[in-house]
Amino acid sequence: MDEKTGKATQLTWKKDPTKNASEEAAFNPHLIRTSLPPIEDEVVIWNIYSTIRQIESTWRTLKTGLDLRPIYHKNDKVTMAHLHPGLLAYWLVNTIRYQLKGYGINYGWKEIVRIGNTQKLVTTMGTNPYRQSIKTIKCTQTAENMKQLTEILGLAPYIKRKKSVVHKMGSQKNETQQQRRLLSG
Repeated sequence: MDEKTGKATQLTWKKDPTKNASEEAAFNPHLIRTSLPPIEDEVVIWNIYSTIRQIESTWRTLKTGLDLRPIYHKNDKVTMAHLHPGLLAYWLVNTIRYQLKGYGINYGWKEIVRIGNTQKLVTTMGTNPYRQSIKTIKCTQTAENMKQLTEILGLAPYIKRKKSVVHKMGSQKNETQQQRRLLSG
């Protein structure tokens, strides 16, 4: 330490080999056993292993989100009817993830859903003086990460405002004199 300024001018350190021995043991290389013929490049085996992990993760998410669990089904016909939408959903999920990977985005499905859930549709309904129901649908402002995903996937970044008038069906009773004056303005 410099006496005049009080600042450190030198640093000396020594590693204690016993202090973090248990943590270092946890970082040992993994051993992957496979029945594949010997492959020289470990990266290929690691990529196969990672693909299997991704498939299992996606199925876990879909089974939870779609309630695709065999215990809920009473017979094989119902199980198959539920399995087909599950397979379509799995295909869709992996297509989306594959397209995003092409742009360097490696999100899991849960993260993609979380980002998608930031986009909301707001529906407002009301009745005008002519007793017509008016329905307006408007989309919330798109977050940056959602804009990025929709751009890559070729989707519209937001839903444009829609307004519609819903006419009531059936006959209406005759209006009273007071109601006619209100409607005429």
